[in-house]
Amino acid sequence: MTETTEQLALGRQKIVQDLSVLLTDSEEMLRLAAAVPGEGIEALRGRLRTHVDSVQHALADAQTSAQRRYRSATVQTERYVRQNPWQSLGVAAGIGFLLGMLAAR
Repeated sequence: MTETTEQLALGRQKIVQDLSVLLTDSEEMLRLAAAVPGEGIEALRGRLRTHVDSVQHALADAQTSAQRRYRSATVQTERYVRQNPWQSLGVAAGIGFLLGMLAAR
């Protein structure tokens, strides 16, 4: 795997773990809401808010990283096409031919 792929996998895993903890705390809060005195509920709400903030930051970081990689890939693709116009045209024609064959089926 490339470094970017590994980072994506780790980031995805972290987000899933954060969402799991958030879900667990939310379920706990709902279950205990009627039976726990006000102080207990406030502590649980604080933990829940911390997890929500953590998930929001993780999603924002993942989005920023994805946008950065997208821009980089776009620039690299454009550079390749400008440096190799005939090869790019051949690849595009080949892909178009294959898609046409698949669509004709």
